[in-house]
Amino acid sequence: MTSAAVHPRISVSVVSAMRWTVARTLDFLSGLGVGVISLTTARLGDPPDEVIDLIGGSGMKVASVGTGGASLIDDAQTTLGHLRPLIYAAVALNCPSAFTVSGPAPERMPTDEAFDRLVAMMGLANGYAIQSGVRLGVEHNSIANRELGFVSSLAAACELGVRADLGVVVELQNCWHERDLPRLFREHHERFLIVNVSDFKVGEDLKFNRRVPGDGSIPLEWLIGELLDAGYCGYFDIEFLGPAIEAEGYETAIARSVEWLAERLTRWGV
Repeated sequence: MTSAAVHPRISVSVVSAMRWTVARTLDFLSGLGVGVISLTTARLGDPPDEVIDLIGGSGMKVASVGTGGASLIDDAQTTLGHLRPLIYAAVALNCPSAFTVSGPAPERMPTDEAFDRLVAMMGLANGYAIQSGVRLGVEHNSIANRELGFVSSLAAACELGVRADLGVVVELQNCWHERDLPRLFREHHERFLIVNVSDFKVGEDLKFNRRVPGDGSIPLEWLIGELLDAGYCGYFDIEFLGPAIEAEGYETAIARSVEWLAERLTRWGV
């Protein structure tokens, strides 16, 4: 690809170049013509201000910033304490949305109980985010990563979004196998903060094992087409990691992903 600007609805997650510094990633993406990124608080570091300043000076727009790992179902003040740095980062990055996975649940706690507790505990943090001008959301994680969260389907994430008044991050990697996705897209697309795009080859290990779009078994063109038909108007975010990406190299893997997605969005007249 050339350094001409890529399709305006494509963003690239800094996670996709996990072993690079953020500075190197920004330089590469800028040269590729990418103008929009997403990232996680883990990539910002602690304290995050140096990287926030670096991103601010790069001219890159930030579509979303995410976090995860902490329990969010103990009490509302603790939940706010865990999410306050995320909301701070979103404000500092002039980013309209921030998201989290649900966090772990205690061993042997039924998912229904954990889900109800999460709904009850998110109100304070959500109110703080709204006052800060940030739309707070939840991302559904893979069942293979139960230690990170117990909301492991798009259907559950959408229900949580409705009950707790949260946005939803659509991770195609973690929902492509679900039934009735077109209906979920139609009914909840206005709640979607961003859509994460990557591929997966059936038969390989599920955990942290993604591929460049078009290299795997996921019906990505169908999924993206259904999202567009439903009225989704946000970014499609390239986000992957795993052995196939490491073996190919970030430069080629990211460039091929951007080209694959840009070709289709352009051909469809998006």
